Amino acid sequence: MTSSSPSAVEPPRGLLLLGGSRAEIADWAKRTVVPLVVAPTDAWTVAVATGEPMTASPYDDAALLLASRPVPITAGPALGFFEIDGRAVVTVHGSGRRRGTGWVVWEPEIGLLRPPGLDLAGPAELVRIAACAPSVRDELVDLLHETRSRPLTMLQAVMATLSLPGARLLAEPERAGSMPSAKAHGPREVEVGRFEDAVADSVRLRRELGALP
Repeated sequence: MTSSSPSAVEPPRGLLLLGGSRAEIADWAKRTVVPLVVAPTDAWTVAVATGEPMTASPYDDAALLLASRPVPITAGPALGFFEIDGRAVVTVHGSGRRRGTGWVVWEPEIGLLRPPGLDLAGPAELVRIAACAPSVRDELVDLLHETRSRPLTMLQAVMATLSLPGARLLAEPERAGSMPSAKAHGPREVEVGRFEDAVADSVRLRRELGALP
């Protein structure tokens, strides 16, 4: 009788491109609960999710945790690209009027979604933060109206349209470690503890307010 080997765990599909102070980005990366590799490029610093977090279920999705994590103004602006639950998700951490995270959510066979409770970002904002010519907006709009791509393909196409680096790292995050000046940041127990305490406090407050059973 032959035994089958366990299937390989899919790596997380997610990265952030941060345009702020590299010292501030390094400080931000040290407080991660998701294994990251951070490396400078010409105009951006890329932070790639490279493994599973230490946090317990249901907070054990590395891509979702990184997508949901705020970026300080001094470390931004930033654009994030993630595959989450079969969807392509782009996050926008801008400046000026935008204080929170903006979201673009796309699903195969459907296209753009409007999830309730999320602050949606528009194509013009992505183009502005990526420092592209205004005419690129029309290309991006046409691309996001496509419905027959896979999430990973859509994310890489958006990055290519915006002339952003790192698209290959979405499919092969292990390559991030070989980039020049790359530095790995693993979750520290103190940061995991702080995250879990914050989650517990949030759940407790929502229960007190009657939002949870």
